[in-house]
Amino acid sequence: MVYRLILSYRGSAYAGWQRQDNALAVQQVVEEALARWLAPADDPAARPIRVVGASRTDAGVHARGQTAHLVLEGGAGRLVPLKGLVHGTNRFLPEDVRVMAAESVAEGFDARKHAAGKEYRYRLSHAPILSPLDAPFVVRVAGRVDLTALRAATAHLPGRHDFSAFALAGGAHTRPFRTVTGAEWVDRGDEIVFRITGDGFLRGMVRSLVGTLLEVARGRRSPAAFAELLGGRPRSEAGPTAPARGLVLQRVEYPEAWRALKQFP
Repeated sequence: MVYRLILSYRGSAYAGWQRQDNALAVQQVVEEALARWLAPADDPAARPIRVVGASRTDAGVHARGQTAHLVLEGGAGRLVPLKGLVHGTNRFLPEDVRVMAAESVAEGFDARKHAAGKEYRYRLSHAPILSPLDAPFVVRVAGRVDLTALRAATAHLPGRHDFSAFALAGGAHTRPFRTVTGAEWVDRGDEIVFRITGDGFLRGMVRSLVGTLLEVARGRRSPAAFAELLGGRPRSEAGPTAPARGLVLQRVEYPEAWRALKQFP
């Protein structure tokens, strides 16, 4: 049986989504919670539980709609109630990670390979004082922010570009081309939110875009100079990487061919 899980987490305490040998990752705590519920230690037929996430969110990055798939075989391959999969797993998860929904999907589904698009959001605030309730998820920017210049530069993003200038070390540098389907800044008074959708994102790409766009907003770089970076310029020519806490993986989209067979809630 193949299941698709929708996960939400605060990334502050984790070294990203992907399991690591020397640091705690979200994937690890989800797999351990599933194992405690689905595969008791005294079951000799139990197999290791593995989930595959759609996006390898970086250390400190949050997710509202991370998607992962779970394949249950052998002793654990019995039909699992979707309601139980959600609430049973959550019983063993820390409070900063939750399974929000579960779906049964067709055999062969892969959360990462079959993802058609993703949406990320980055929150900035120019309020004089940032509430401690917002501080874990919002980055405060001091000084003037020229929203007109910011939007002018952002207008260059839609389309297929070489994003090498915005890729952190360790990413897919051999495949730097990505297609951005939408990018905008939403003005919410003291807060401005960067929304970007595309077929995929390089490691650190969204945060590097935000850091460079802020240079445009502060008059340190023109919208035209920003556009030149989309031609595969080196990382050293772009701006700084914005802090991880402002970034959220909002949702992952899939083709209709991989729609849910059953879902909860």
